[in-house]
Formats: sequence, C-alpha cells, structure tokens
Amino acid sequence: MGLFKKISTWIKKENKPADAAPSVQSPDPEEILQKIEIYKRKTWMPVIDEAAGEILASKIGGRAYIPAGESHPACSNCGEELTLFLQLRPQDLPHNCDLDLDPDKLIQLFYCTTENPNCEAECDAWAPFSKSVLARSIEIPTQLPDPSPVHAGERQFHEKSIVDWIENEDYPDWQEMQMGDAQLTEKEVEVLETSENGTPKAADKLGGWPYWVQGVEYPVCAECGIQMQMIFQLDSNHNLPYMFGDSGIGHLHQCRLHKNILAFGWAGY
Repeated sequence: MGLFKKISTWIKKENKPADAAPSVQSPDPEEILQKIEIYKRKTWMPVIDEAAGEILASKIGGRAYIPAGESHPACSNCGEELTLFLQLRPQDLPHNCDLDLDPDKLIQLFYCTTENPNCEAECDAWAPFSKSVLARSIEIPTQLPDPSPVHAGERQFHEKSIVDWIENEDYPDWQEMQMGDAQLTEKEVEVLETSENGTPKAADKLGGWPYWVQGVEYPVCAECGIQMQMIFQLDSNHNLPYMFGDSGIGHLHQCRLHKNILAFGWAGY
C-alpha cells in the first residue's frame, strides 16, 4: 500500500464517528415494586367531614374529650392551653388495620401553638418528648359524656371529623429500604421517587411508612429502648391548619410493648 493510501486510511479511521452508546432501558416500576414487595404495607387516608362529631370520635383539630374532673391540658413551658391536633378512637379505625392499638384507650395529640413565647422554638417541639407537646392514651368512658358544658377554647382549630378511610399501598423511603436488603440501584431509586406508588405517601395517613423529610428518625421508647412504630402522619396544612417549620411533616409514634408511651416529632424542608 502506498504512503498516500495509508495516510488516507488512517484519516478515515480517526474521523469515523464513534459508535452510539447502547441505550439503557429505564427500570420498569412494576418490576421494582415486585423486588421490594416484602416492604409493602397498607396505609389509610382519612375521609373528612367538616361538621363536628361526637366528643369521643376520631378527629383532626376541634374539641378533645377531657375526662371528668380534669382540666384541658396546658403547655409545661408557657402554661397556655394546648391545641388538639389529633384524636383517634380505635373503634373508628379500618377493620383490617394492623396497628394493634389498645381498644379501650383514646389516643390524643396536643401541641402548643403560642407565638409569644414561641414554645415550638424554645422547647424543640420538632423532637420527640418535647415539653410543649402532649401525646397520650386515656381510658375511653363506658358512657358518652355530656358535651354541653365543655367549651372548645380559643386555641382550638376548626374540627374535622374522620368519617371513613381510603386504603392504599405504601412503601418506605429508599434510605430505609437500603438499611435492609433492598439493594436498589441509583436508577431504580430515581424511578421509585418519580412513581406514584414507589415512595411513602406524604399526606395525612394512618399507619404505613413515614415520609421522612430529613432522613430516618424513629424515636425509641423511653421505657424499653425499642424503636417505636408510626401510627399517624400529619402533613402541613393538609387537614390540620398548621405548618411544621417549612412545609414539614409530623409523625405520631407508639411503643409496641408499652402502649401508654407515645411520641411526636416533625421535620421541615
């Protein structure tokens, strides 16, 4: 081969366009869900009625049931009346709910909403067991109390009765799955985060998986040190007219063994 022909051949090889990179098919969301099937849980979104229900009924905001002889709970920091955020009566929950709540106990979550002083900031209300937050379970009376002498109080929000539930499937945050055996690829995580069914629901919900805003933050029981289970999630300005930090999300947890121990915490963006 002559020199000119050799040079021409070399130039053609150098200028030959590179082969196109093989296209990588995006993972199928349904296949990923099958891969993480072991993590699937049921969750229930509350169906709300704007009308106030009976004093013992499940509700977001509104008037709390207060046992006879007791006064409305007050903040340990400022002494002002606490605001009822949530009340759950086990009899009102879905028939297939697997949270194993004590059937004879009413669960209540109270929160200090004062701004002067700002107990939320002073007491680190975002952290479990804050002294400006009261999460408790109390005995359900055998007879319906007379609601007529009870006043809701100026710090209470408009009551939204929980009259039904919408069941959904729920999956954990990818960080929580990676702590287990999911072993997802970055691409699979990306697909899950953009899938309607692939991440925990961020709305108000009963049971399911927590939607973590700043990483996994389960509280532990002060009695036994065991990780607590989430029983209810409250999203900012969803049904509750309150914002946790910058559009954050709060979680009410309960110890599986010591059901009288509950904790509430939240995180914002």
